[in-house]
Amino acid sequence: MEMTSNAESISPWRVFVAVLAAPAAWTMQVAIAEALVAQSCFPYDAPMRASYADAALRAVIGVSAAALLVGIAGTYFCWRYWRRLAAKSPGEKGGQQGSRPNGETFVARVGFMSSVVFLFALVATDIATGLISSCG
Repeated sequence: MEMTSNAESISPWRVFVAVLAAPAAWTMQVAIAEALVAQSCFPYDAPMRASYADAALRAVIGVSAAALLVGIAGTYFCWRYWRRLAAKSPGEKGGQQGSRPNGETFVARVGFMSSVVFLFALVATDIATGLISSCG
């Protein structure tokens, strides 16, 4: 029985999930946070006498923290998969000119780069949440 290396045992579905983790986390963070804050101040286009903005803010902070953790995990796994797949790719390992990386390595690399961008978006959204008052 032949042993396979860790780089060969990477499932394409794991790479797929890692690539989509940060963008999905940012999308869910924005969608949930906007819905919570909008409904806490003016549900059905009528201002509330006593808003539940404090509870909504705590919920938005929790959602933001969870989304940030998912984004960090997705970015880390994309980076890890990219490095592991690049190590097994003969073009990148030998430094040969004109060699093309295989499709999985390319997807992992692009996924890592996009995950970093969405990680910055998650942090920027967290900062905006802290700076802007919810019902102001």
